[in-house]
Amino acid sequence: MPAKRAEMIVNIKRIDPFVAARNEYPNLGEQEKRCADILLAQPEEVIRSSISEFAALANTSQATAVRFARKLGFEGYPHLKLSTVASIGYQAGSFGQESQELELGINEKDGSSEVLQKLINSSVLTLRQTADLCDLAGLNTAVRLVQHARVVATYGAGASNLVAKDCQLKFARLGKATINFEDNHQALSAIATLDPGDALIVVSHSGATPEVLSVAEEFVANGVNLICITNDAKSPLAKLAAVSLRTQAERKSIRVGATVSRIAQLFIVDLLTISWAQLSWAQAKGASEAASEAVVRSNARKGGTENWSRVRPIPERVRTKSSINRRER
Repeated sequence: MPAKRAEMIVNIKRIDPFVAARNEYPNLGEQEKRCADILLAQPEEVIRSSISEFAALANTSQATAVRFARKLGFEGYPHLKLSTVASIGYQAGSFGQESQELELGINEKDGSSEVLQKLINSSVLTLRQTADLCDLAGLNTAVRLVQHARVVATYGAGASNLVAKDCQLKFARLGKATINFEDNHQALSAIATLDPGDALIVVSHSGATPEVLSVAEEFVANGVNLICITNDAKSPLAKLAAVSLRTQAERKSIRVGATVSRIAQLFIVDLLTISWAQLSWAQAKGASEAASEAVVRSNARKGGTENWSRVRPIPERVRTKSSINRRER
Protein backbone atom coordinates (compact mmCIF):
# COMPACT_ATOMS: atom_id res chain seq x y z
CA MET A 1 0.00 0.00 0.00
CA PRO A 2 1.46 3.41 -0.92
CA ALA A 3 2.65 5.42 2.06
CA LYS A 4 0.37 8.37 1.25
CA ARG A 5 -2.73 6.15 1.14
CA ALA A 6 -1.73 4.42 4.38
CA GLU A 7 -1.31 7.80 6.05
CA MET A 8 -4.78 8.84 4.79
CA ILE A 9 -6.34 5.76 6.38
CA VAL A 10 -4.60 6.36 9.71
CA ASN A 11 -5.49 10.05 9.86
CA ILE A 12 -9.04 9.83 8.52
CA LYS A 13 -11.63 11.54 10.66
CA ARG A 14 -13.77 9.11 12.61
CA ILE A 15 -17.04 10.49 11.28
CA ASP A 16 -19.82 8.02 10.59
CA PRO A 17 -20.93 8.95 7.04
CA PHE A 18 -24.40 7.44 7.59
CA VAL A 19 -25.05 9.42 10.77
CA ALA A 20 -23.68 12.56 9.13
CA ALA A 21 -25.82 12.07 6.01
CA ARG A 22 -29.01 11.62 8.04
CA ASN A 23 -28.23 14.60 10.25
CA GLU A 24 -27.34 16.89 7.34
CA TYR A 25 -30.08 15.69 4.98
CA PRO A 26 -32.50 18.59 5.64
CA ASN A 27 -29.71 21.07 4.84
CA LEU A 28 -28.70 19.49 1.52
CA GLY A 29 -29.63 20.69 -1.94
CA GLU A 30 -31.60 18.47 -4.30
CA GLN A 31 -28.53 17.11 -6.11
CA GLU A 32 -26.70 16.57 -2.81
CA LYS A 33 -29.74 14.68 -1.49
CA ARG A 34 -29.42 12.27 -4.42
CA CYS A 35 -25.83 11.64 -3.30
CA ALA A 36 -27.05 11.04 0.25
CA ASP A 37 -29.77 8.66 -0.95
CA ILE A 38 -27.17 6.50 -2.71
CA LEU A 39 -24.87 6.52 0.33
CA LEU A 40 -27.67 5.47 2.68
CA ALA A 41 -29.35 2.91 0.42
CA GLN A 42 -26.37 1.57 -1.58
CA PRO A 43 -23.14 2.17 0.40
CA GLU A 44 -21.39 -0.51 -1.65
CA GLU A 45 -21.73 1.77 -4.70
CA VAL A 46 -19.79 4.49 -2.88
CA ILE A 47 -17.05 2.03 -1.99
CA ARG A 48 -16.51 0.66 -5.48
CA SER A 49 -17.17 3.81 -7.53
CA SER A 50 -14.74 6.48 -8.61
CA ILE A 51 -15.90 10.05 -8.11
CA SER A 52 -16.94 10.27 -11.77
CA GLU A 53 -18.91 7.02 -11.52
CA PHE A 54 -20.58 8.14 -8.29
CA ALA A 55 -21.50 11.51 -9.81
CA ALA A 56 -23.01 9.78 -12.85
CA LEU A 57 -24.97 7.41 -10.58
CA ALA A 58 -26.38 10.41 -8.68
CA ASN A 59 -27.01 12.28 -11.94
CA THR A 60 -24.90 15.19 -10.80
CA SER A 61 -21.44 16.68 -11.26
CA GLN A 62 -18.14 15.71 -9.64
CA ALA A 63 -18.04 19.13 -8.00
CA THR A 64 -21.37 18.40 -6.31
CA ALA A 65 -20.07 15.02 -5.11
CA VAL A 66 -17.07 16.75 -3.53
CA ARG A 67 -19.30 19.40 -1.99
CA PHE A 68 -21.55 16.67 -0.59
CA ALA A 69 -18.58 14.92 1.03
CA ARG A 70 -17.36 18.16 2.58
CA LYS A 71 -20.80 18.97 3.98
CA LEU A 72 -20.63 15.68 5.86
CA GLY A 73 -17.30 16.76 7.36
CA PHE A 74 -14.82 15.02 5.05
CA GLU A 75 -11.98 16.56 3.07
CA GLY A 76 -13.24 15.06 -0.16
CA TYR A 77 -14.70 12.02 -1.87
CA PRO A 78 -11.72 9.68 -1.15
CA HIS A 79 -12.12 10.30 2.59
CA LEU A 80 -15.85 9.62 2.30
CA LYS A 81 -15.13 6.27 0.62
CA LEU A 82 -12.62 5.22 3.27
CA SER A 83 -14.93 6.25 6.06
CA THR A 84 -17.76 4.27 4.49
CA VAL A 85 -15.57 1.15 4.43
CA ALA A 86 -14.50 1.72 8.04
CA SER A 87 -18.04 2.34 9.23
CA ILE A 88 -19.40 -0.79 7.57
CA GLY A 89 -16.66 -2.86 9.17
CA TYR A 90 -17.09 -1.26 12.58
CA GLN A 91 -20.84 -1.61 12.71
CA ALA A 92 -20.47 -5.26 11.70
CA GLY A 93 -23.79 -6.07 10.18
CA SER A 94 -25.87 -3.19 11.46
CA PHE A 95 -27.14 -2.38 7.96
CA GLY A 96 -30.71 -3.07 7.08
CA GLN A 97 -31.87 -1.88 10.48
CA GLU A 98 -35.61 -1.64 10.70
CA SER A 99 -37.52 1.27 12.21
CA GLN A 100 -38.76 -1.08 14.93
CA GLU A 101 -35.23 -1.55 16.28
CA LEU A 102 -34.21 0.24 19.39
CA GLU A 103 -31.32 2.70 19.54
CA LEU A 104 -27.80 1.30 18.93
CA GLY A 105 -29.14 -1.35 16.50
CA ILE A 106 -30.46 -3.46 19.37
CA ASN A 107 -33.51 -5.61 18.67
CA GLU A 108 -35.71 -7.87 20.75
CA LYS A 109 -33.87 -11.04 19.71
CA ASP A 110 -30.42 -9.90 20.86
CA GLY A 111 -28.90 -11.71 23.80
CA SER A 112 -27.24 -9.95 26.73
CA SER A 113 -23.76 -10.31 25.22
CA GLU A 114 -24.92 -8.77 21.92
CA VAL A 115 -26.59 -5.87 23.73
CA LEU A 116 -23.41 -5.31 25.73
CA GLN A 117 -21.19 -5.30 22.65
CA LYS A 118 -23.48 -3.03 20.63
CA LEU A 119 -23.67 -0.59 23.52
CA ILE A 120 -19.88 -0.48 23.86
CA ASN A 121 -19.30 -0.14 20.11
CA SER A 122 -21.86 2.63 19.69
CA SER A 123 -20.61 4.54 22.75
CA VAL A 124 -16.96 4.40 21.71
CA LEU A 125 -17.75 5.34 18.12
CA THR A 126 -19.92 8.26 19.24
CA LEU A 127 -17.18 9.62 21.52
CA ARG A 128 -14.55 9.32 18.78
CA GLN A 129 -16.74 11.08 16.25
CA THR A 130 -17.60 13.85 18.71
CA ALA A 131 -13.92 14.32 19.55
CA ASP A 132 -13.07 14.62 15.86
CA LEU A 133 -15.71 17.30 15.43
CA CYS A 134 -14.48 19.29 18.43
CA ASP A 135 -13.73 22.91 17.59
CA LEU A 136 -10.90 23.72 20.01
CA ALA A 137 -11.04 27.43 19.21
CA GLY A 138 -14.76 27.40 19.98
CA LEU A 139 -14.12 25.46 23.18
CA ASN A 140 -11.58 28.05 24.32
CA THR A 141 -14.06 30.83 23.56
CA ALA A 142 -16.71 29.05 25.63
CA VAL A 143 -14.27 28.69 28.53
CA ARG A 144 -13.51 32.42 28.44
CA LEU A 145 -17.22 33.27 28.40
CA VAL A 146 -17.73 31.11 31.50
CA GLN A 147 -14.66 32.65 33.12
CA HIS A 148 -15.95 36.19 32.70
CA ALA A 149 -19.57 35.39 33.64
CA ARG A 150 -20.79 36.32 37.11
CA VAL A 151 -23.39 33.56 36.94
CA VAL A 152 -23.74 30.58 34.59
CA ALA A 153 -27.16 29.02 33.96
CA THR A 154 -27.89 25.67 32.30
CA TYR A 155 -31.02 24.42 30.56
CA GLY A 156 -32.30 21.63 28.36
CA ALA A 157 -35.66 20.07 27.53
CA GLY A 158 -36.51 16.48 28.45
CA ALA A 159 -33.53 14.12 28.65
CA SER A 160 -31.20 16.96 27.64
CA ASN A 161 -31.89 18.64 30.99
CA LEU A 162 -30.28 15.68 32.75
CA VAL A 163 -27.09 16.72 30.99
CA ALA A 164 -27.71 20.40 31.75
CA LYS A 165 -28.17 19.55 35.44
CA ASP A 166 -24.93 17.55 35.41
CA CYS A 167 -23.19 20.59 33.93
CA GLN A 168 -24.58 22.84 36.68
CA LEU A 169 -23.50 20.44 39.45
CA LYS A 170 -19.97 20.15 38.06
CA PHE A 171 -19.48 23.92 37.82
CA ALA A 172 -20.99 24.42 41.29
CA ARG A 173 -18.63 21.88 42.82
CA LEU A 174 -15.72 23.71 41.21
CA GLY A 175 -16.80 27.04 42.73
CA LYS A 176 -18.61 28.67 39.82
CA ALA A 177 -21.95 30.30 40.66
CA THR A 178 -24.47 28.28 38.62
CA ILE A 179 -28.19 27.64 38.42
CA ASN A 180 -30.20 25.08 36.47
CA PHE A 181 -33.62 25.76 34.98
CA GLU A 182 -35.96 22.76 35.17
CA ASP A 183 -38.29 24.02 32.43
CA ASN A 184 -38.84 26.94 30.10
CA HIS A 185 -41.32 28.68 32.41
CA GLN A 186 -38.83 28.69 35.28
CA ALA A 187 -36.12 29.93 32.95
CA LEU A 188 -38.17 32.81 31.58
CA SER A 189 -39.41 33.74 35.06
CA ALA A 190 -35.81 33.96 36.28
CA ILE A 191 -34.42 35.91 33.32
CA ALA A 192 -33.51 38.85 35.57
CA THR A 193 -31.10 36.67 37.56
CA LEU A 194 -28.60 36.85 34.70
CA ASP A 195 -26.95 40.11 33.69
CA PRO A 196 -25.46 41.02 30.32
CA GLY A 197 -22.17 39.16 30.05
CA ASP A 198 -23.38 36.15 32.05
CA ALA A 199 -23.62 32.78 30.30
CA LEU A 200 -26.43 30.36 29.48
CA ILE A 201 -25.45 26.81 28.49
CA VAL A 202 -28.25 25.10 26.55
CA VAL A 203 -28.23 21.40 25.68
CA SER A 204 -30.34 20.26 22.70
CA HIS A 205 -29.67 17.37 20.33
CA SER A 206 -31.69 18.82 17.47
CA GLY A 207 -31.22 22.50 18.28
CA ALA A 208 -34.78 23.08 17.09
CA THR A 209 -37.00 22.37 20.12
CA PRO A 210 -39.50 25.28 20.32
CA GLU A 211 -39.37 25.79 24.11
CA VAL A 212 -35.59 25.71 24.06
CA LEU A 213 -35.46 28.30 21.29
CA SER A 214 -37.88 30.62 23.11
CA VAL A 215 -35.65 30.58 26.20
CA ALA A 216 -32.48 31.09 24.18
CA GLU A 217 -33.94 34.00 22.22
CA GLU A 218 -35.07 35.85 25.36
CA PHE A 219 -31.74 35.48 27.15
CA VAL A 220 -29.70 36.45 24.09
CA ALA A 221 -31.87 39.54 23.67
CA ASN A 222 -31.02 40.36 27.29
CA GLY A 223 -27.28 40.36 26.56
CA VAL A 224 -26.54 36.89 27.93
CA ASN A 225 -23.87 34.86 26.09
CA LEU A 226 -25.37 31.63 24.75
CA ILE A 227 -23.27 28.45 24.63
CA CYS A 228 -25.06 25.50 23.04
CA ILE A 229 -24.27 21.78 22.94
CA THR A 230 -26.00 20.34 19.87
CA ASN A 231 -25.77 17.74 17.15
CA ASP A 232 -26.66 20.18 14.37
CA ALA A 233 -24.27 23.05 13.68
CA LYS A 234 -26.81 24.62 11.31
CA SER A 235 -29.76 24.46 13.70
CA PRO A 236 -31.66 27.58 14.82
CA LEU A 237 -30.12 27.23 18.28
CA ALA A 238 -26.59 27.06 16.90
CA LYS A 239 -27.21 30.20 14.85
CA LEU A 240 -28.29 32.06 18.01
CA ALA A 241 -25.28 30.93 20.03
CA ALA A 242 -22.04 32.78 20.62
CA VAL A 243 -20.40 29.33 20.66
CA SER A 244 -21.74 26.00 19.39
CA LEU A 245 -20.11 22.80 20.71
CA ARG A 246 -21.03 19.88 18.45
CA THR A 247 -21.76 16.27 19.13
CA GLN A 248 -22.25 13.51 16.59
CA ALA A 249 -24.77 10.89 17.61
CA GLU A 250 -27.61 9.18 15.79
CA ARG A 251 -31.06 8.83 17.28
CA LYS A 252 -33.59 6.19 16.23
CA SER A 253 -37.34 6.53 16.08
CA ILE A 254 -37.57 4.18 19.09
CA ARG A 255 -35.08 5.30 21.73
CA VAL A 256 -33.96 4.23 25.18
CA GLY A 257 -33.47 7.61 26.86
CA ALA A 258 -31.48 9.03 23.93
CA THR A 259 -28.52 6.90 25.03
CA VAL A 260 -25.74 7.79 22.60
CA SER A 261 -26.67 11.46 22.29
CA ARG A 262 -26.55 11.80 26.08
CA ILE A 263 -23.11 10.15 26.19
CA ALA A 264 -21.79 12.63 23.63
CA GLN A 265 -23.34 15.59 25.47
CA LEU A 266 -21.86 14.50 28.81
CA PHE A 267 -18.47 14.21 27.14
CA ILE A 268 -18.69 17.83 25.97
CA VAL A 269 -19.80 18.93 29.46
CA ASP A 270 -16.77 17.22 31.00
CA LEU A 271 -14.50 18.82 28.42
CA LEU A 272 -15.92 22.27 29.11
CA THR A 273 -15.86 22.06 32.91
CA ILE A 274 -12.36 20.57 33.08
CA SER A 275 -11.03 23.18 30.65
CA TRP A 276 -12.52 25.94 32.82
CA ALA A 277 -11.06 24.34 35.97
CA GLN A 278 -7.60 24.43 34.39
CA LEU A 279 -7.98 28.14 33.74
CA SER A 280 -9.23 28.79 37.30
CA TRP A 281 -7.14 26.14 39.03
CA ALA A 282 -6.73 27.70 42.48
CA GLN A 283 -10.43 28.54 42.76
CA ALA A 284 -11.59 25.19 41.38
CA LYS A 285 -9.22 23.18 43.58
CA GLY A 286 -10.20 25.10 46.73
CA ALA A 287 -13.91 24.79 45.99
CA SER A 288 -13.67 21.08 45.23
CA GLU A 289 -11.80 20.45 48.50
CA ALA A 290 -14.35 22.52 50.44
CA ALA A 291 -17.20 20.53 48.87
CA SER A 292 -15.58 17.20 49.76
CA GLU A 293 -14.95 18.29 53.34
CA ALA A 294 -18.54 19.51 53.69
CA VAL A 295 -19.82 16.11 52.54
CA VAL A 296 -17.58 14.34 55.06
CA ARG A 297 -18.81 16.56 57.88
CA SER A 298 -22.43 16.00 56.87
CA ASN A 299 -21.95 12.23 56.84
CA ALA A 300 -20.26 12.41 60.23
CA ARG A 301 -23.21 14.30 61.69
CA LYS A 302 -25.53 11.57 60.51
CA GLY A 303 -23.29 9.01 62.20
CA GLY A 304 -23.52 10.67 65.63
CA THR A 305 -21.29 12.87 67.79
CA GLU A 306 -18.60 10.22 68.12
CA ASN A 307 -17.89 10.28 64.38
CA TRP A 308 -18.29 14.06 64.21
CA SER A 309 -15.50 14.59 66.73
CA ARG A 310 -13.06 12.81 64.44
CA VAL A 311 -13.67 15.11 61.49
CA ARG A 312 -11.48 18.12 60.84
CA PRO A 313 -12.98 21.47 61.88
CA ILE A 314 -14.60 23.69 59.27
CA PRO A 315 -11.77 25.32 57.27
CA GLU A 316 -11.21 29.02 57.80
CA ARG A 317 -11.90 29.77 54.13
CA VAL A 318 -15.33 28.18 54.43
CA ARG A 319 -16.24 29.96 57.69
CA THR A 320 -15.23 33.39 56.46
CA LYS A 321 -16.49 33.31 52.87
CA SER A 322 -20.03 32.81 51.72
CA SER A 323 -20.79 31.26 48.33
CA ILE A 324 -21.82 34.71 47.09
CA ASN A 325 -18.48 36.23 48.00
CA ARG A 326 -16.72 33.49 46.09
CA ARG A 327 -18.49 34.34 42.88
CA GLU A 328 -16.45 36.01 40.19
CA ARG A 329 -17.19 39.68 39.74
